[in-house]
Amino acid sequence: MRAEELVAEIYRQKLEVQDSGGSPRQVIMSMDAWRHIRAWHLSRGVMEQAPHMDYISDDSIFGLEVLIDQVPSLKVR
Repeated sequence: MRAEELVAEIYRQKLEVQDSGGSPRQVIMSMDAWRHIRAWHLSRGVMEQAPHMDYISDDSIFGLEVLIDQVPSLKVR
């Protein structure tokens, strides 16, 4: 999957959990997937005008804590 697709999938799953009444807190993914997302994010440049609006940090995405595990696909919980 491309990094954009991974990011979209995380957001989709986050909304799905919220729509079913849950409160998502974490996303579990492989180290390769996280590295792929981080490299893509860094290539996009720094949001100098509004850094508080950035949705990816060193250890989170969309406010979800990133947990690394050897999983075949990412999972928001």
